[in-house]
Amino acid sequence: MRKATIKRAIAAAVLALAPFANVNAQAFTENFDNITLLAGNGWTLSNVSTPLGVTNWSQGPDVAGGGPFDAYNGAANAYISANFNNTTGGTGIISNWLVTPTRTLRNGDVITFYTRKAAPDSYADRLEVRLSTNGASSNVGSGAATGDFTTLLMSVNPSLVLGVYPTAWTLYTITISGLPAPTSGRIGFRYFVTGAGPTGTNSDYIGIDNIVYTPYVCPTFTMTAAGPLVSGTAGTAYNTTLTQTGALGAPAYAVTAGALPPGLTLGAGTGTISGTPTATGTFNFTVTVSDASGCSGSQSYSILVGCPANPTSLNGLPALCDNSGVFTLTQGMPVGGTYSGTGVSGGTFDPAAGTQTITYDYTDPYGCAHASSNTITVNTAPSVSHSPIAAVCDNSGLLALSGGSPAGGMYSGTGVSGSDFDPLVGSEMIAYTYTDGNGCSNVALIPITVNVSPTVTHSPISAVCDNSGLLTLSGGSPAGGTYSGTGVSGSDFDPTVGSEIITYSYTDGNGCTSTASTPITVNTSPTVTQGTISAVCADAAIFALSGGSPLGGVYSGTGVSGSNFDPSAGTQTITYTYTDANSCSNSASTTATVNDLPTVTLALPVATMCVYNSAITLSGGAPASGSYAGPGVSGGSFDPPTAGLGTKTVTYSYTDTNGCSNTATDDILVDACLGINEVSQEALVAYPNPGNGMFTVSMEVKNQLTNLKVVDLQGKTMDAGLTIQGTEVSIDLTKASNGVYLLQGVSNGELVTVRLVKN
Repeated sequence: MRKATIKRAIAAAVLALAPFANVNAQAFTENFDNITLLAGNGWTLSNVSTPLGVTNWSQGPDVAGGGPFDAYNGAANAYISANFNNTTGGTGIISNWLVTPTRTLRNGDVITFYTRKAAPDSYADRLEVRLSTNGASSNVGSGAATGDFTTLLMSVNPSLVLGVYPTAWTLYTITISGLPAPTSGRIGFRYFVTGAGPTGTNSDYIGIDNIVYTPYVCPTFTMTAAGPLVSGTAGTAYNTTLTQTGALGAPAYAVTAGALPPGLTLGAGTGTISGTPTATGTFNFTVTVSDASGCSGSQSYSILVGCPANPTSLNGLPALCDNSGVFTLTQGMPVGGTYSGTGVSGGTFDPAAGTQTITYDYTDPYGCAHASSNTITVNTAPSVSHSPIAAVCDNSGLLALSGGSPAGGMYSGTGVSGSDFDPLVGSEMIAYTYTDGNGCSNVALIPITVNVSPTVTHSPISAVCDNSGLLTLSGGSPAGGTYSGTGVSGSDFDPTVGSEIITYSYTDGNGCTSTASTPITVNTSPTVTQGTISAVCADAAIFALSGGSPLGGVYSGTGVSGSNFDPSAGTQTITYTYTDANSCSNSASTTATVNDLPTVTLALPVATMCVYNSAITLSGGAPASGSYAGPGVSGGSFDPPTAGLGTKTVTYSYTDTNGCSNTATDDILVDACLGINEVSQEALVAYPNPGNGMFTVSMEVKNQLTNLKVVDLQGKTMDAGLTIQGTEVSIDLTKASNGVYLLQGVSNGELVTVRLVKN
């Protein structure tokens, strides 16, 4: 059939809907006699194609009405149809839904329906049957979506290929399964085609008829016969399995009344009762088996759990002695029971000589009582004694113990090893234990006093040298002890080279003695020498001392600083001291002679000379036989022209028989004396000269001086406040600088000068 023909036929179709039988019943049959009544009966017709076409679900039509085929049953047009006009164009998605009324769905429900399409099969069609478990929901999504109808129950021609969708009425059957429990929901018939539309490559025309929904009917369940099941024993594994018939799919077992014995469980999926009972008695309970369809059956049962076998034992009771003391009973098994019998109290046994019977009672975790009994033998202990032990010192060394009776016993106590006692300070109790042939022991306790030996110490003795002399020993504590050792006499030690041990011993009032030993090292003192030191003069420079051996020593004495000697007149003793690595010292001494310098003076015969004067023989130096030096000096003469103008210093040097020298100096003024004849220096006498600036000059000349002035050595006239009174001239140079000045004057045409020294 061509799409155009179908389109014309559908356009002329009239929707009609037959009555729905048993609308309010769970089951229903829909023959689509009049589809206008579907909505009132709980059906939903929803075209959500994209794009949306011009048709929805339609009544028929039958062949007589221009349709492609007649209904499966009933009137010829009593079926419902859908076609390519549900969408438009040629690439649309047809999603046209026919949704059943809401039902309580359960596994086993059956849905049957007939469907077909027009022949020939020129355009592929597809029909899906989907399930929603969301109650009365009509959410079908849009386009390719499915909304709440997510479960696909069946698809007719799922791959949209030609020749698969039937072209004759064909019955399809669906049985619902996989629901966890009965649930409210709806079934949706979906005409679902892609590439659809009037010009599409898919979609043509389908019809649906005679949809029948048959709810599942619960069968009668048959279970394991009611009554007592296999009996069990408390503490022993139990296992039995209940059986059933009638459940659809996997059965679910549950105890719905009463209770299983404690420790047992019922397998929900297997019906197996298993576990280990933890209580005794008869336990009644009801088991219900159900399936996912909501069908169930129940049965009542009982299980008897009895007591286990007697688990108790009382073995391994040892033979005891009547002096063993209270014995804790632990031999009863399993633990947790109680003991009874002669001498038994709580869980202990107080032994008395003889044979006693002890009973162990035990109640197991299941409330069952059990008991076991056994005998225990109690032997008489031996009589043991020991003689007294005298007091000892804690440093006495091992003490061999003896005096126990009967012989053959063992000693024990603090410091005891075998039959030896290693004394420790204090009062100790030595135990002498004797064991007889029955294994019974008795003990004698012997006190022993261990006195503290004195604590003796000695402070370290520093190493000494063999030249140290007798060393008085001290440092021992407590005081009052004695010394001993090589070189020791009383409390003195005479050192000889080597290493010695000095021992200090002290005995206290308890007669306990302790010692302290101290090593002492006696080192050899070094051999030291010093070479001679040559005589020097008092003005000799500081010089380094040498000649001491071994090297590395130190010098001492008058004028010595470090290794240097600053000479001062006299005979000095120089000592060289050397200390070796052991701090032992030795020294060597020598003398150093320092000769005093000679006393030298110089008073020249003249103070001023004219530059043109002849040379004069110098004199005035003392002691005699010295030598003169200075500007213009040659041999023992002073030549003014050679010396030149100005003040000239003459030096007088003298060396004595020790080779020590000294000097003295004096000055001569060489003047130009231009146009004036110089008079003798003795014509003028100045005093005090040198002075502090106030001078008096006596003029012993025939006539008064004229043209008096005071000049410095550079010829500059000074402001000297000259005052002339008779033959004396007063001069004031207090404001002038310290130095040499000249008083000049003219008398009878001769130059008269006198040298003034201000200091």
